[in-house]
Amino acid sequence: MNTPKAIFFDLDGTVLSTGKLPDSAKEAINYAKKKGVLLFTATGRHRKEFENMPWFPDIPFDGFVTMNGAYSFITNKTIYKKPINKEAISWVVEYLASNPMYCMFCEAKDIYANKEDEIINAGQIAYGLRVPPIRDPKTALNGDVFQIVTFGKDIGDFLHQLPSCTITSWNENCYDIVPEGINKWVGILPMLDHFGLKPEEVAAIGDGENDIEMLENAGYSIAMGNGINKVKQAANYVTTHIDDDGILNAIKHLLG
Repeated sequence: MNTPKAIFFDLDGTVLSTGKLPDSAKEAINYAKKKGVLLFTATGRHRKEFENMPWFPDIPFDGFVTMNGAYSFITNKTIYKKPINKEAISWVVEYLASNPMYCMFCEAKDIYANKEDEIINAGQIAYGLRVPPIRDPKTALNGDVFQIVTFGKDIGDFLHQLPSCTITSWNENCYDIVPEGINKWVGILPMLDHFGLKPEEVAAIGDGENDIEMLENAGYSIAMGNGINKVKQAANYVTTHIDDDGILNAIKHLLG
């Protein structure tokens, strides 16, 4: 492709290595910005999970596709949103009343969990994330929930029974639940419309299962060397591992 007008970056495993921004990735992203390329996140994370990270102010992102495409925004302007339907939320709340598994609820500007879990809390902290506050899951009935995050080896029944939702795994036994039909590419399309971009004018970079749709639909796509095989098969090019200057080499490949 020609030099892309915009690049959409996954965060974890792509731009971030265990929650930290490698110096070479920062260098690469700032170089792309100086070349006049628009830069966007395309992440499963909630805005509160990256806006408070130490690296965030240093990265000149132009917009944010978050919660696997369910909520896209620029600064404080919402570009696209699709909440999980109330039937599904009610089903989850009822299920949790008799099955006390861990769930993290993600609203537009808030994130909370239904219970404490020391292992999950430790994982949050290891990635530089805040531990979400604990609230009654019935709280989710009062607002719009765009994503539910859950963890576990033995939650197949819960996932299979859940109505009107799309489920993706971003790590082993780690699941994101979003509205039916939602993926990162769905959240990217309204962003393209807002900036007057065509799919063939943009590039996408990712490493996980939840990146596949955007890699298949972007004008040019790059998989991280640390990515899963399905991602590498969906991409036009495979860069090096994130810890081996993966983003820097990806940007060199795209922009020279």
